[in-house]
Amino acid sequence: MADHELYIVEVDGFEGESASISVTDADGAPLPAVYCIARRNDTTGVLQFVDYGYTSLGEVRAAWPQAQL
Repeated sequence: MADHELYIVEVDGFEGESASISVTDADGAPLPAVYCIARRNDTTGVLQFVDYGYTSLGEVRAAWPQAQL
């Protein structure tokens, strides 16, 4: 996987009509967001998560310094 294909994605929670995303810590306390690493699928062009669950931008940057914002 080339470094230029990696992106940091901020995911926040939401409640929609047909779906929802809940963002919490390990104890179930709400978080404003989590940070994930994604890469673009060569066939579909869709970003797909390859690593997730970082609770701060600093944490994900330390783990994946080559990823783009």
